[in-house]
Amino acid sequence: MQQTIVWQGLHYDTEEHCSINYLEDAIVVRSEIEGWAEHKAVYVDYVLTLNKDWTMREVEISFTVGTEQHSYHYIRHETGQWTDAEGTWLRRFDQCHFVDISLTPFTNTLALKVIDFKGSTEQTDVLYFDILHNDVRNDVQRYTKLNETTYLFENNGGNFSAEITIDTNGFVTHYPKLFEMLKPH
Repeated sequence: MQQTIVWQGLHYDTEEHCSINYLEDAIVVRSEIEGWAEHKAVYVDYVLTLNKDWTMREVEISFTVGTEQHSYHYIRHETGQWTDAEGTWLRRFDQCHFVDISLTPFTNTLALKVIDFKGSTEQTDVLYFDILHNDVRNDVQRYTKLNETTYLFENNGGNFSAEITIDTNGFVTHYPKLFEMLKPH
């Protein structure tokens, strides 16, 4: 089964075409983002390989901002350790359960599908890809469940927050001032 979602960037002039493929032993997400950000042309192509329970297995990402091109390929092992494609252990990311990629609301879905909100607020470490600045780092994020379709998202000690709205499948439909789902509406 395949599901397709299109998001429009509201802060930056971008559009994302995302395909979620439900396979027998994995979920494979392939997405392309094109547009303009900070007066530069932007193109992002990412593939996420997930376990059937939406936990991370692998991220492959290539992007161009202006004339600068970058790519990363990281694998998360069952032990929770991250390595690059050559097998080099990336210790600084060992606590990261999810990935978060700037310029897309899709990666918020990962935490929302996996975290069991026993209380109203849960915190998690993510492997964060800042596309515009070519920065890959560990980031701390917090989600507070406000109701069945709305979550307060905060990152890095609360220096950024937004109330994001999701559909019944857990995909972001509205991310104030940043993203709006165009399809499957």
